[in-house]
Amino acid sequence: MVQALTKQSALDLFEQITTFSVNDSTPGITRLAYSKEDEQAHKLMMDKIQQMGLQVRQDSMGNIFARLPGKNPELPAIGTGSHIDSVPQGGAYDGVIGVIAGLYAISQFKPQQLKRSLELVIFRAEESSRFGFACMASKVMSGQADVDKWAKNTDSEGNNIFQVLDNCGYQSQKLDECRLPANYFDAFIETHIEQGKVLEHQHKRIGVVNGIAAPCRYRVEVHGHADHSGATPMSQRHDALVASAAIITDINAAACYESTYGTVGTVGRLDVTPNAINVIPGDVTFYVDIRGVDKASVNRVVAKFLSSIEHAKAAQDVVIHVSELANDMPVLMKDEIVQRLERICQEHSVPYVTMMSGAGHDTMYMAKDFPAGMLFIPSKEGVSHHPDEYSEFEDVILAAEILRQAMGELADA
Repeated sequence: MVQALTKQSALDLFEQITTFSVNDSTPGITRLAYSKEDEQAHKLMMDKIQQMGLQVRQDSMGNIFARLPGKNPELPAIGTGSHIDSVPQGGAYDGVIGVIAGLYAISQFKPQQLKRSLELVIFRAEESSRFGFACMASKVMSGQADVDKWAKNTDSEGNNIFQVLDNCGYQSQKLDECRLPANYFDAFIETHIEQGKVLEHQHKRIGVVNGIAAPCRYRVEVHGHADHSGATPMSQRHDALVASAAIITDINAAACYESTYGTVGTVGRLDVTPNAINVIPGDVTFYVDIRGVDKASVNRVVAKFLSSIEHAKAAQDVVIHVSELANDMPVLMKDEIVQRLERICQEHSVPYVTMMSGAGHDTMYMAKDFPAGMLFIPSKEGVSHHPDEYSEFEDVILAAEILRQAMGELADA
């Protein structure tokens, strides 16, 4: 027998997960991928899934798979899932509600009740905060991991993903075994908070996602010369920060120009050396995130960014190195799944809207191999990746019920 999650037990589990965060008096949730807190949260989930009577396994990367067997377990399963790692000082809902909703949905059925098996996946390292790469587990599962780039990029302590995996007791040399077979899932649906204001502004309770924007990401290293801020004439400076500021301004202007296509551009991290009030900045490293659903529009912003680098080199007489971290293609959801989710909302008179996702998710990689869909629930004031991130738990359960019906229908189709 499988013990079904109730609304109350789902809320209790959600609140248990929120307790796993760095305890340093900073606000919000800090549960970086493969940190002590992240490992504890995944251990909790493993124990909970076993207690509920579901089949559970963990692969060489630490991803968790919880399965409810169907009548024909050899058939491709119907999948759902999300992640539970967080950004630094982030919110409690990002990723976690997709895991809770998925576990709720599959636990409402009995073993062998449906033709196909149902499976929940808890993906590791979805956030790029620790290693600079997003959706690392789903990239491995779909054969899209650039392990050479991963080996060169490290966390704040100088360790790359492979060293961290081994330190946690996983097997980095066996990541090839995490690749999912082409017939593993017959469909995959993720539930997630919107992380924007569309649903709230339109007074909708559910977003049916029909496409996911994809990021182009870059690390930019600007090398000038640190000098005395008072004694160095303006004409003799090689100011790495002024050069960086000009590039960042150009990225913003180009993204604003392309905003009618839904394209956005962001520089969210800037490291300045020596970072002193009376010293001209000698070195700057910053990170660029350009994303959208129209690849041609994204490429135009990238072209402006690269052109701006050449101008900044000449104007400030600095050396600039650019490293590409990601260059992903936007992903469309499967029409049949989108239409099924729309129909279920209509059947139950649920206010919904069909929409694109500006944020990236593990589903964009799962969709390369399997028919995929997504459900969004509203985010209060659109806030996400912030301690004030909040969604109504009633909306979590509503999405979980829609997910339950969709997975049941697909499993018996």
